[in-house]
Amino acid sequence: MDRLDILAQVPLFAPMKRRELKEINAMAEELLYEPGEMVITEGERDGRLFVVLEGEVEVIKGLEQGSPRLLRRLGQGAYFGEMAVLGDAVRTASVKALGQARLLCLQDFNLRQAMERHPYIAIELLQTMSRRMQQMEQRLLKVLGGLVPICASCKSIRQPDGSWVAVERYVQEHSEADFTHGICPDCIKRLYPELAD
Repeated sequence: MDRLDILAQVPLFAPMKRRELKEINAMAEELLYEPGEMVITEGERDGRLFVVLEGEVEVIKGLEQGSPRLLRRLGQGAYFGEMAVLGDAVRTASVKALGQARLLCLQDFNLRQAMERHPYIAIELLQTMSRRMQQMEQRLLKVLGGLVPICASCKSIRQPDGSWVAVERYVQEHSEADFTHGICPDCIKRLYPELAD
């Protein structure tokens, strides 16, 4: 299957006419990634949008921090990287080639401009974001929907196998949530009274 045929099947570009697909194709660069090779690294600022032409990639959260969680696998016709391109933000997850993967890379693809010319791109992105939020909500409800046995003293959570883990680790392992740490004003007063003023 050639690149134009694959682009025509990508939900983001599917409604486009053949000449519009040719414009997208002309902007793109084809890249080959070896098994295990990183395509995107979480935390980096990167303006590329990718389409999988052949092979599979894994989207992984927390890989660089040593606590990897597989979010999803993407195969031919799937696209990724749109959130950082759309919001000009840092990458929220890492992506690596599962096997050998041939990808189409749209460097600094102007997604906003494309949405103005083709409003269905915005609709597709909204639907994708909505599906991801629903999946995240379902995972969170699965984790927190029932009784969660928590230690009254140290706040560790008892897992089904009887072991105990810190609440942060439990939530990170069972959801896509990440934690950042700070200290509240009451604890500053209690623990560091000299800093409270």
